[in-house]
Amino acid sequence: MELIAYYEGSTQTESWLNSVLDRDDIVYKKLPTQNNSIEFTKLPAYVADILYLDKPDIILSGSIDGKHEKPIFSLEFASCTPQYQHALQRFSRMMASVVNGCPSIIIIPKNKRENDNGVRVYARSRALEYGAVRLMDIYKTPAFVFDWEDSDGILTTQAETGLPAISSEAIQQLKKLLKSSIDQFYNIDYISSLWRLPIVKKILDQTRERAYHGGAPSIAQPGGGKGGTSQSKLDLIKTKDLLEQIALKSPTHKAQLNKISSFISEREESLVFYPTRVTKHAGDPYVGMIGYYDIAFCRVGTSTRDRNHNLVAHCDTVSIDEINTTMAEFHEHRCPFAEYLTTDRIETYSYHLKYGCKLTKMKPARIYAELADLIVFKDGIIYNVG
Repeated sequence: MELIAYYEGSTQTESWLNSVLDRDDIVYKKLPTQNNSIEFTKLPAYVADILYLDKPDIILSGSIDGKHEKPIFSLEFASCTPQYQHALQRFSRMMASVVNGCPSIIIIPKNKRENDNGVRVYARSRALEYGAVRLMDIYKTPAFVFDWEDSDGILTTQAETGLPAISSEAIQQLKKLLKSSIDQFYNIDYISSLWRLPIVKKILDQTRERAYHGGAPSIAQPGGGKGGTSQSKLDLIKTKDLLEQIALKSPTHKAQLNKISSFISEREESLVFYPTRVTKHAGDPYVGMIGYYDIAFCRVGTSTRDRNHNLVAHCDTVSIDEINTTMAEFHEHRCPFAEYLTTDRIETYSYHLKYGCKLTKMKPARIYAELADLIVFKDGIIYNVG
């Protein structure tokens, strides 16, 4: 069996993964820095599909016959302070993997001191584990959160790699999980075989316990816990009332709402969050949070049509020009159809003939187009056509 690791970052990642798996025969391939590159068009379809929403640090795959590959696990290293919004910036990377049938792991501190060794130590909320549990409930694919060990809020790292210490309890458990998963790769139904592993059952129980401990996340408290006031504003509003409020903003809003998709207006309630940007600053942190809000509080099935509530981004301070300008610039400077076909552009041209710009437009546009039922700008709306 051949092991392939698509990865981003330095060769230190190779050293770390070799040590974790006790192997030196892994084939390493660099992930493209941008989805609109020639390198992206040459990726196996399953890797490109994972990169549609966001890019994990490693996609570990296997091939039995040397020709056909399947994913084993994706890994994301999050060395950020782990408070609610920072942790959820990484959630879209887990979601991107799981919705495409690739089990996923995020390694993130349980506690971390603020940057520059400040006095505050941030603790991880239950949102990330809860999102992982909901992903597993919906997609029946493993999604786990591992602790990046710390000492008094200072992360413990492996030698010069800057990655988690392999000797730590969590990474030793990860090591066992990955090795056991590789052993199951020969099964025709790889995902089902994973669920039968004792190590997977144990980690699943740990993840559920963490997600629900002290009070499961809710719309009122999306980070979990009880009482207090949430710093993340979420509202569950009657859809009829919401659309009436939007129509009062301007004649343009009212006219555009008259064309809205029927499945949006027919849902009784809408979950509303309030981004202050859509494409600027890569859309962070909202491009991670929107996926969490969807999976945690809206989704009841594998399709975005399978929702109890509409998912609405209410961007009162943002102009629709933010999207107009972004997509116009893409069309003018990055779209392969802006110029005639030439020999040196044949890969990207052919790729876009088949897929269009679905996977290659900028990340915030990809994520909002995929997940939002309705985006409300101060001067107009964009809605999902189904």
